[in-house]
Amino acid sequence: MKLLVTALVIIILILAFLIFLLRREILKINDRLKRLDFESNQLLEVNLFDRSVNTLTETLNEQIIEQRAYRIAVMNREQELKETISNISHDLRTPLTAIIGYLQLLEREELSKDQAESIKILLEKSLTMKNLTQAFFELSYFDSQLTETELVRINLSNLLIDELLKESVNFDSSTIEPQLKIQEDCFVLTDKKLLTRVLQNLIVNVLQHGQEKVIVELTQKEKTVLKISNKYKAGTKIDTQRIFQRYYVADNNETNRNNGLGLAIVELLCHRLGIKNKAVVDPEYFTICLEVPSTK
Repeated sequence: MKLLVTALVIIILILAFLIFLLRREILKINDRLKRLDFESNQLLEVNLFDRSVNTLTETLNEQIIEQRAYRIAVMNREQELKETISNISHDLRTPLTAIIGYLQLLEREELSKDQAESIKILLEKSLTMKNLTQAFFELSYFDSQLTETELVRINLSNLLIDELLKESVNFDSSTIEPQLKIQEDCFVLTDKKLLTRVLQNLIVNVLQHGQEKVIVELTQKEKTVLKISNKYKAGTKIDTQRIFQRYYVADNNETNRNNGLGLAIVELLCHRLGIKNKAVVDPEYFTICLEVPSTK
């Protein structure tokens, strides 16, 4: 009888130990699933001679492999679509430029009032289409990872002033008065070409939507911060949570020809350059704030 009891105790202990091992392995599988990098070739592994657990692991690994293959296929399709949009936009720019040139030549001819009005409308529509095509090209081009960032030390103060001066004629012809508070010699580590595009889009956004005054402020202490604050049209509702989304336009009406892609490109490039961007709205000013990586 004692021998039987001893045997049962041993069997129970063995079963308890096996259950412990099984439970520990299942917990390990669960933990590995949580920490699994689906972008790598990593798979689940088990160290237990249990057919059911091994079968479960094999099934999970098959699902992981299928999900990775599906993700790669989706990423490839997205990349192809972006490149297609970029190529189509590029191909459209040449004929649009030619059309605009011909229309500008026709404007100089002696035309009747109706003809002149028709040419004016066609020219405005063509310019709008060209700007939209250019925006699509830039968005798809930058989003497709075709460009590599080349980080260099640049004087952001000088770059910002240069870009503002390039738009001086447009500021003069508008009702917007720039007020500059630019600290001298603010050096940053960034890609000059991409950051220049960010500044250009921000300035264009001010010219399209600003009212009366814009304050451009650049400071460098522990951080390099650029703030561009412009007054906006009374009654305009601006959603700061959506302002950087593609096609979002705050003052969306029939007379507004903005395509809503400019600030989407800004956020895309800021993400690429490691720049923190945010938008703030108060009753008087709309402000875009950029925090740019500094260098000494």
